[in-house]
Amino acid sequence: MVSLIHFASIVSVITLSLFKDVSDKQYKKNIDALRQEIWFQMYWNDPEYQAILKEDPQLRKIICYINREKLEKQRYAAWQRKKIITIVEKKAQEVEEDTQI
Repeated sequence: MVSLIHFASIVSVITLSLFKDVSDKQYKKNIDALRQEIWFQMYWNDPEYQAILKEDPQLRKIICYINREKLEKQRYAAWQRKKIITIVEKKAQEVEEDTQI
């Protein structure tokens, strides 16, 4: 029984590590696609915003799930732009408020 539980925990760790690698690859591919957009370049070229884009788990998740093929469609691109900008601005404001305290 103990060995079965041990085996299940090993399998779950391996599975999670595989998913993490896939999401990191997906994140990097999507960042590369977003860097082609002028609005995203403005955020990416600012070190404060770039740190937020790289480190915030909520933003990383959103960026991972972007469909690069649909980014060519104006409506989808605008929807993703609005989501990303809203969260980036909110996180930047939180960081600014934390540094003032």
